[in-house]
Amino acid sequence: MANFHIIETGYFWADGGAMFGPIPKKYWHKRYPSNHNNMCLMAMRCLFIETDRHKILVDCGAGDKQLNKLKFYQPHNLKDLRAEIGKIGYSPDEVTDVILTHLHFDHCGGGTVFNGKQEVVPAFPRATYWLSRAQWDNYRKPMLYEAASFFQENIEPVFEAGQLRLIESEQPLCENVTLKLYDGHTPGQIVLFFENEGEKIVFPADVVPTSAHLPLGWLSAYDNNAALAMEEKKRFLDEAKTQNATLIFFHDAYSQMEKMMPSPHQNNR
Repeated sequence: MANFHIIETGYFWADGGAMFGPIPKKYWHKRYPSNHNNMCLMAMRCLFIETDRHKILVDCGAGDKQLNKLKFYQPHNLKDLRAEIGKIGYSPDEVTDVILTHLHFDHCGGGTVFNGKQEVVPAFPRATYWLSRAQWDNYRKPMLYEAASFFQENIEPVFEAGQLRLIESEQPLCENVTLKLYDGHTPGQIVLFFENEGEKIVFPADVVPTSAHLPLGWLSAYDNNAALAMEEKKRFLDEAKTQNATLIFFHDAYSQMEKMMPSPHQNNR
């Protein structure tokens, strides 16, 4: 028996040119709106999965520890992740697993919090935090291109608490839940595949951040290796379409999910 819940943790603004990289605005603006400053509204959407033995959180949003550092992105309507999980019926102590797709601040910031002594500690004290070794190594010795996206306080307290588990290849987490790795946006990003009563649910994080990014050539300037990101997106979409999987978009402020259908060709635009 399994069930899943979508948790909205808040929004921020990102430059449209950055979000859509090589795609001219006259094309991307038809698929994803922007304001007068060319800024696009971005969600931070997490996934919570219940099974008989596991309570799994996938990504954590940005949290509220670094708001002064994130002024450019204007984070707003932020939700307390632990309180949102409480609405589902679980305390932070009952979360068994936290999947960090990668360590960019908007995906992992809510995984640690301040305690009563203003020390940063894991938000889920009994959970195993899953991360790829490739992402961990890249965070510890970051590429200059993405170094500003990593904050030590989002992951070091988890490591120091002995709650971090690193994976090096695809592996099952539990029955019906599998973790797979994709490069391109950042090394070793985790994508979670989940089967729920015969339906395939996939959380692609920044492999496909919004529904507008489904076409192969629609990449982001935040992808640290565009050519590889395109190859990895094709590998991912080929599998998702074969499985008729439903994708849950982390960043799409207007569309939570979309079902993939098999097709003989994938268009770039």
